[in-house]
Amino acid sequence: MQRKMTTARPDYLSKVQAAGLVYTHDDAHSSSPQLYRYWRDDAYYELTPQEIEVLHQAATAVFSMLEEAGDYLLSPAGAADLARFGIPHRAMRAIRDSWNEEPACGSVYGRFDFRFGGLTHREPDQRIPKLYEFNADTPTSLVESLVQWQWFEDQPQLGSSQWTNMYEDLVAAWQRNLEIISRKIGAAPTVYFACSEEDTSHEDQMNTLVLRDTCAAAGYQTETIYIENLWVDEQGRYCAGENGPHIQVIFKLYPWEHMVHSENADELFEDMRDSGFDGTSYRGGTIWIEPPYKMLWSTKAILPVLWKLFGEDPDRSQYLLPAWFDGQAPYYIQHLGYVRKPLLSREGADITMYLPDGGLTLGEAQGYGEEGFIIQELALPPVFRREDEATDVSTVLGIWMIDGEPSGLAVRESQGPITDNFANFIPHVISR
Repeated sequence: MQRKMTTARPDYLSKVQAAGLVYTHDDAHSSSPQLYRYWRDDAYYELTPQEIEVLHQAATAVFSMLEEAGDYLLSPAGAADLARFGIPHRAMRAIRDSWNEEPACGSVYGRFDFRFGGLTHREPDQRIPKLYEFNADTPTSLVESLVQWQWFEDQPQLGSSQWTNMYEDLVAAWQRNLEIISRKIGAAPTVYFACSEEDTSHEDQMNTLVLRDTCAAAGYQTETIYIENLWVDEQGRYCAGENGPHIQVIFKLYPWEHMVHSENADELFEDMRDSGFDGTSYRGGTIWIEPPYKMLWSTKAILPVLWKLFGEDPDRSQYLLPAWFDGQAPYYIQHLGYVRKPLLSREGADITMYLPDGGLTLGEAQGYGEEGFIIQELALPPVFRREDEATDVSTVLGIWMIDGEPSGLAVRESQGPITDNFANFIPHVISR
């Protein structure tokens, strides 16, 4: 795995923006979000086919562990750990019912974040992918992960291929999931796609539109709506605006942890009882994608549960970092260094890194942490040299999971060890 430089395409900015990456601009040094060069056209990461296979194996293994962890959390044995997740009682029936639905249905995508420096990294521990976290409910960076294929097609001499199968895999995922849902409902539904209108960068909107387009390519009617414009009628049903049509199926790029505390939260989960995922027939309730059980995976509370269940398994624990709930970490962790993470946070916010020498690295303060924290053993991301600026960058690899299978690679790099909202997205190639 190497970071390499290339020549930026003369028209790259217009190309990536036309493809949907509207939240990148020219000025790499401006503090203004409107002038932020998020996409880097002049650099790329080269990975070998063997390294791609290792990442594929790691993602598959971790996903299998997550499935087992879900069974554990919803069993009597996992009740004490589940209580640490901070999930409101009103949501638990929907979580259990959606988890137990057979065949598995309603989850389309997610993204793992791994530490991995490549199979020839000078530090042996960096040669094995290690899970940082799972973006299970509302992952973004899908647009740029697809746009990088256009970048590769414009300069195929840089490598043999690219791990970018997400578009085709998403189409297939919609087909599989919506065939099951259509049988339940009795007809092919119109699928609504929603995000918040408060997203001024348009990142959520563009990621939502990509998912909408893949659903349409799967053969289904689609509509878009802002989450703020959803309407609950007198019968407690969700509609597309006041006096609008009833919504049978909706994808939301909007966090479950916000929905469970919303004004209509009680009506939301009462309506779900009629969606048919509890083994009864469909009775008009709205079916939500991603499903409620993603609340088990989209919190960092899942990380200490994974370590508790698999930390002593040498084959599976190799992909995990030791993790504990706050207050349960062993004393020796202070000498190794550790990271304190809020259960619910995004883009590195409110993370604190405690270094072995006593130093601190802080994520941007945004007020996360009310639900609690976890402790994760310190594992700094690999550092690569940014030759054009003679600086070092820390790199994190995102692995897209589509319908439960590894599907593609998203590489981001930051000026420091915390991947925040000023990280750059860098395309990749697979070496010849």
